[in-house]
Amino acid sequence: MNHFIDDEIPNSDLNQTLHSFVDAKDHLNFSELVFCHYNCFGGTDTEAAETLAAGIELLILSFDIFDDLEDEDSPDELWMKMSRSVVLNAATALYTLGIKVISSVSNNPAFLQKLMEYILESTQGQHDDLRNKSVTEEECLGMIKRKSGSLTALSCVLGTMLATGEFNKTVETYAYQLGIASQIENDYKALFYDSKSDIAKKKRTLSYLYLKRKFNQASIELLNIFETKDKIADIEIKLYKEKLKAAGVTQYMYVMNQLAIQKFRKGIAELDLEEPKKKDLTLLLLQMFDEEE
Repeated sequence: MNHFIDDEIPNSDLNQTLHSFVDAKDHLNFSELVFCHYNCFGGTDTEAAETLAAGIELLILSFDIFDDLEDEDSPDELWMKMSRSVVLNAATALYTLGIKVISSVSNNPAFLQKLMEYILESTQGQHDDLRNKSVTEEECLGMIKRKSGSLTALSCVLGTMLATGEFNKTVETYAYQLGIASQIENDYKALFYDSKSDIAKKKRTLSYLYLKRKFNQASIELLNIFETKDKIADIEIKLYKEKLKAAGVTQYMYVMNQLAIQKFRKGIAELDLEEPKKKDLTLLLLQMFDEEE
């Protein structure tokens, strides 16, 4: 990624800023998605795959930064400790560079069309998330699919298209489910982090919408906690975990995650690939997202 920054960003201060952002990135799951699909579908141009993977990681990094700025999340991240205006401009540079690098690997109109389609879909999902628009769990899942699932689909589909020259609907379908499963797991984990607390923001997350149905007394007590506490630290953690379980939140989030994973597995099974390849692809992708965060 760094050499693309050096090639395209001669401004020394901006160049250095972008390098520092890239160096702060601690995982490259989206590039792994690209390589995994490119190789599984018979791709042979390693340099093209590496360029695509780098471009997607630059794009995803810009989305991560925009997301933190918009949500006022993750105060420990490097870009959250800098001038907001400088970071916004730098993220815009990363976003533009990412698109330029991705576009350089293919002249196929369908390839570029899918790239822009997923970007626009993700930004619309982010808009709905920022507006806190979800009223039902179904609407929340739709938002997750647009915001997060589309970026997973972007990586899987473009990696496949680079290898085959064709759009694969099956890959897109299961990639959305993989992104949904990963986001549901991350959202549950975020309930325990002050710096990413959806509780403090009164966000209509999947867990919150489930609690709003008030299935039992524990649900009502948790809703009261959500409305009066600003930090997880204000709640005794053992009691908090027990209440989440008693209310059914822990079980519900697990079930929703597993439903998405089962749909993902079903999609993999429908691929026109040899069985050993499908098995390896399933294991690799699930392991990849288990290791995230």
